[in-house]
Amino acid sequence: MKLNKLKDFATKIMNKSKHKLIIDQEKYLENKDTVDKAITKEDVKQIIKSRVVKKKPDTGHSRGNARVLLEKKKLKRKRGPGKRKGTPKARNKTNVYNLRVRGLRKRLRELRDEDKLNGKNYNTIYRRIKGNYFKGKKHLEEYVNGENKWQADQFIKFHLKEERNKKQTIKKDWQP
Repeated sequence: MKLNKLKDFATKIMNKSKHKLIIDQEKYLENKDTVDKAITKEDVKQIIKSRVVKKKPDTGHSRGNARVLLEKKKLKRKRGPGKRKGTPKARNKTNVYNLRVRGLRKRLRELRDEDKLNGKNYNTIYRRIKGNYFKGKKHLEEYVNGENKWQADQFIKFHLKEERNKKQTIKKDWQP
């Protein structure tokens, strides 16, 4: 049997394409008589068993380029307008603020249950959580324990005074 015909038979038996099969030269020379006399499917199966015809190993898809791309993305590359699909809301996690607020409110309730807060303080801190005043739970606890409370209050009072003064000067300067 000619080698290209042998490959044709082998493709049907092994369910692979011609390009995925190899004829091993050394094994072919050893079993040349059986290969030449082969006529039926059973003969071809015998040749396959004797490893004259082999499958090429399956080549996987390389991850090398993907790894390089991920490294670049970690360095904040590949984020320009040409790479964007979707609106800013679709691209960003919009629920982050809500999750932080829920966590802070839960911690605030726990602090109230531990009797570290009274009703008035609870309400003021609750409103500050709503206004995005606290960075996280640690910041909230520092505020409740009084570590940064005085500084924060002074800072707020100072800015409120400045805003009032600006408004008053604007009202004084205005003439019809």
